[in-house]
Parts: sequence; C-alpha cells; structure tokens
Amino acid sequence: MIRTVLLGAALTATVAAADFKAYERVNPTPNLRKAIANKLEVKRPLKFGMIKLTDCAPIVVAKEQGFFADEGIAAEVIVQPNWQAVRDNLINGDIDGTHMLYGHPMAAAIGIGAQADIIVPYNMSINGMGISVSNEVWNRMAAKDPALAKPGYPMPLSAAALKDIATAYRAEGKTLTMFQTYPAGSHNFNLRYWLGSGGVNPGFYDGPQDAKGVTGADVVLQVNPPPQMVSAMNQGNCQGFCVGEPWNMKLTISEKTGRLAIPSHYIFAGSPDKVFCMTRKFADTNPNTTKAVVRALIRAGRWLDESPDNRRKLATMLAHKDYIGAEAAIIAESITGTLVYGVAADGTLDRRPEPDFNIFYRKYASFPLTSHGVWCLTQMRRWGMVGEDKPDAWYQETAAKVFRTDIYRAAFASLQAEGLVKSDELPEKDGQSYPAEAFIDRIAFDPAQPNAYIKQFALRKQ
Repeated sequence: MIRTVLLGAALTATVAAADFKAYERVNPTPNLRKAIANKLEVKRPLKFGMIKLTDCAPIVVAKEQGFFADEGIAAEVIVQPNWQAVRDNLINGDIDGTHMLYGHPMAAAIGIGAQADIIVPYNMSINGMGISVSNEVWNRMAAKDPALAKPGYPMPLSAAALKDIATAYRAEGKTLTMFQTYPAGSHNFNLRYWLGSGGVNPGFYDGPQDAKGVTGADVVLQVNPPPQMVSAMNQGNCQGFCVGEPWNMKLTISEKTGRLAIPSHYIFAGSPDKVFCMTRKFADTNPNTTKAVVRALIRAGRWLDESPDNRRKLATMLAHKDYIGAEAAIIAESITGTLVYGVAADGTLDRRPEPDFNIFYRKYASFPLTSHGVWCLTQMRRWGMVGEDKPDAWYQETAAKVFRTDIYRAAFASLQAEGLVKSDELPEKDGQSYPAEAFIDRIAFDPAQPNAYIKQFALRKQ
C-alpha cells in the first residue's frame, strides 16, 4: 500500500498561499565575450517556444537563472497555443528551438502530419504525465472496486474497469471520451498504453493519414490543448484525459470535477515525455550556437534536480503570467514531489509523495536516448500510425537521425572540462533497455528488437 499523507484542504491551501511570493522576472545580460570567444553564429535574440506545462521548466530556468546569458545568448521564451502550432512555427522558422512532445520529431521524420527534419539535441524530462477521470467515471470504477473509495488505493491502477463502463455508456446512448494533446505525442501513447494494458481498446489508426485513430475503439480519444483540459472536463466534453501538470492538480484540487487516477511513472517508469527540438537546418548552419543552447539547458536541468528549494523557486517562476500563469501552490504540488489523488467530501486530501513524477536530470533524464525514439516508433506501429511492418534497422536508424546524442555529448564534455558537470552524469550508451518491472503490463523493452517487442502485445494493429 502506498503511504498516504492526509491534510485538511483549507489548511493546506492557506499555508501554500503564504509560502509563495510573486516572482519578478529578470533579464540577464548576455555574456558578449563568451559569445565572441565561442563564435556564436546567431547574433540576434533566439526565440524559444513552450506550451503551458511544467515540463517546459529547463527553458524557463535557462532564461531566468541566466544560463542562456552565460553562454552569450539573448533569449525570448514565447508561449505557443497548441502542439500543432509548435511544430509549424518551428518548421517555418518563427521560433529557433522549442519544448516538444517526443513523438513530434519522430512523426515529422516519417511524414506523419508533416514531413520535416527536426532533431532532438536535449531531452527535457521523463515521466511527468497524469491520467485523470471525471467524478462520475471514478464513482463507477469505485463501485467495481471498493478500495478506490478510500484514500491510499494501491498503484498501479488498472484500466480494466473502463471496458464495462464504456459498454454501459453505449447502452445509455453515450460515448466514453478521453482527451489527449496530439496524435504523435506522449500523452496519446501513455493513455493508449494504460488502456491497452487493461484490455481496453483505445482505437487503431488506419495508416499515417488517419489523424483520429478510432477504429474498433472501446474508448474514443480526441485531441485537446493542455490548458483547455480542465474546462473541457468541467463542461462535460470528456470523461477523462491525459496531460502534464499543472492541469491534473488543478482539476483535482481546485475544480474537483474529476481526479487524478494514475501518474505515468506507474505505467512506464522512465517514460519519455518532452524534448527540446530544433530543425536540422538550424543546427547544421549554427553548430556553435546549438552547442551553447544545449550547454545552457544541461545546466538548467541539473539546477532543477539539485534541491527542493530550486523546485519551489521554479513554481513561482512558472506561475508568472508570461509562462503558465496558474497558481504557484498548484504548480508546486507536483513539481516539489507530491501529488494529490483526490479530495474527500470533508476536504481531506489524498496526498502522496511522488519524488519521481518530474525528473529533469537524474537518471540521465536530459540525455536524448535513441531508445526513446525507437519506443515511440513501436507505439506508432502498434496502434497503426505506421501502417506496415518495418525491419528492426529502420526503427534504430530513424531514431538515431532524430535523437542527436553527438550534440549533447559535445556540450556535456565542454561543461565537464569546466567542472560544471560530473562524468557519472552521462550514460555510456546512446540507448537503453527497460525491464519488465518498468511497465504496468510487465512487457520488457529492448530497443535492439523492436519487432519482437511489438508482437508481445495482444492488443495491436495486425
């Protein structure tokens, strides 16, 4: 049983509000000597995109803590409305680099949604997603499993009950609908993996041109931007969603129209989530600038995992209207290592320690593992986005073109020479396997054998 901390909601909110002060933004002066010495090709301010999710943190920290400025970079951080706009603005050159879903560049590499050469020189985070359901769905799940009616229900939570609930919805003339944020995205794959592990069909795609993926679905998945998830639940437009923070916590603590059901690290521990992307053209044309950007991001990720105080400061940064603009206390709930799974009628919180929910640097979290790209492609094939079988080499070669470990390693080596990072913070290999224990369905992943891996799933596109 997971240890649960029970606190009065009103007391917690009062303490949290008192703990956080409004953040005043800073604009560090770029180190021009460093820019000249390192022969940065781009002289103008660089524009970086972000979506209103807490895992944008390395970009914001690199700006606010002066890591970009230390590298001689003047940086602007620009909030984007949705993931498609992120992709299009990067391809069009309206932004120079951006916060992205790890599936974004993989989809672009194989022509799903758009054909483009986008690379990943830095991984922004692992884990960090949550699946929430409406109160009505939760109550139906609890009717099937009385343990869910009490705080501290055990993890991992199975999705199996949703199959019968979806059937009941259809009998009532309704459709059980869950939202995710982008077809070729971490939230879609995480939600599909959870549903599939419980024998619930989230629908198959009929090839790369099918953007809906609803063939044979028990539960219908639809796309919705992250900041609009909570309002969609409030309005009854969905009965569940998968998204990053702070939106699961805002739903659970503030709105109370639904609740967090399961965080992503109980579905796939160490799951890829967000990446930092540039176009291949930008990186090839501006190698020194690209290296400087990655150096700053590595330092930012390291700062994020150094101390709880840094995480608390991050909460106030992200709460600023120029970034996420949500309450600092809600942002801090996940970013400082706890999650609230539910709020009882008397205001008692089911709050639990979850120190691995957001990881930015520990466990090689900032390294762009090629195995992340391979795993992404296996999920695309499993659910039918990739419409035909491919040889193992195709998975590995496609991932290696996108996940640029060489750029990261060069940036890391230069930081190590300055004593700013340590050798044991860099993985020896460019990819890694995951044991069965890392997954909710206990199916181990070996990136060297993607086809054998896919065939282990009973629920897959044939």
